[in-house]
Amino acid sequence: MHESGPVGSDPGHGQHLAGAFDSPYSWRVIVLTLVITSLSFGAVTSVPILLKQIAAEWGSGVRSISLVHLSAMMGAGFGSLVLGRVVDRFGFFRIAVAGAVATTVGLALAAEARQLLTLHLAFGLLVGGLSQAAFFSPIAAESSRWFCRHRSFAIAVAASGQSLGGLIVPFVLRAWSDAYGWRVALQIYGVVAGLIMLLCALVFRRAAPGSAVHTSGREAAKPLGVAVKRRVLLLCLALCLSNLAGFIAIGHLTSYGDEQGLSSTLSATLISTLLGVALLSRLSIQALGARWGPSRALLAMTAVQWFGTLVLFSAQGLGSILIGAVLMGLGFGGYLPSYPVIIRGMFPNHQAGRRISEVYFLVFMTAGLGSWLGGYLRDLTGNYTASFGLAVVGSSLALVALGLSSKLCLTRIS
Repeated sequence: MHESGPVGSDPGHGQHLAGAFDSPYSWRVIVLTLVITSLSFGAVTSVPILLKQIAAEWGSGVRSISLVHLSAMMGAGFGSLVLGRVVDRFGFFRIAVAGAVATTVGLALAAEARQLLTLHLAFGLLVGGLSQAAFFSPIAAESSRWFCRHRSFAIAVAASGQSLGGLIVPFVLRAWSDAYGWRVALQIYGVVAGLIMLLCALVFRRAAPGSAVHTSGREAAKPLGVAVKRRVLLLCLALCLSNLAGFIAIGHLTSYGDEQGLSSTLSATLISTLLGVALLSRLSIQALGARWGPSRALLAMTAVQWFGTLVLFSAQGLGSILIGAVLMGLGFGGYLPSYPVIIRGMFPNHQAGRRISEVYFLVFMTAGLGSWLGGYLRDLTGNYTASFGLAVVGSSLALVALGLSSKLCLTRIS
């Protein structure tokens, strides 16, 4: 099956739009998209970053607070399914404004919370269910519509907000939390991030050339064959397993560093290292996919993550933990944008928001589940050995699913 370009990319539909794709304005869109997604990811990840501080005030185990992150991921997943279809029909600007406002209001509500239910509502409905839901799959779909030749790169950059936000935000939130407490830290971040996101959202007032606004007719959606449907299912299974394993580490790496006796700064360095390396991997995955093919590049990145989980599982001391974090970052950064690029290529352009949101729905669900499972096993056993062991198993099964998917693709081509 051909994977090099989306079915509905149609670079020549209408000569009057020829200059709009991959234009200077397109690159302005993608730069501001990276700013927005970085700040949004920082907001939704504030729970695992401040996990120990929040749990200490409530006098509960990390499992209870990890459930708040699960609520945020579930809200983001279900919200993205709805907003992905909305953006296909009505554009992204209004969604972007609502997401920016939800960031500020949600973090302000969380900062005033006196019950865990309030935290769940603030993160589940606002920070996750509206802000992160808007600024992950819908914004990736909208950004991809501005590009034809560099479409996969645009999707990768949109997803890179996880890495850039993860590189910077943990230090900022930890510093503000140490100085003023976690509540004030959330308030400051909510105001600053919300304002910047709102200003950046103005770039989306102009409709993308690949959006429904500029599309005179619908591309014919060819029915998928049985082999293609099976491959989509295998890819989705592999994504779920990889992301479950990845977020066991991402959701608890800072807390794990605290338990190993590292300073607050060094503990924050672990997650920043993982997500910082993921940024480099994410921005280079297009070149790797062009050389090896998207499927082989995806398999390679998943294998790197598997090795990273194995290193973390057997880590002894800061050095080996850092090595595991680097390997996890390389794998995580590479595999995440590869899935929507491959799966989006099986469907027409006007379904971009819907299909990418469906892929990232699985990402959100397994991210929250992985974060919660990591905390549950930690509280059950008293350490993170079982948690990282589960990550090894999940990554191993993901490799098996990808191997079957690749074999199915090769069989179809032959």
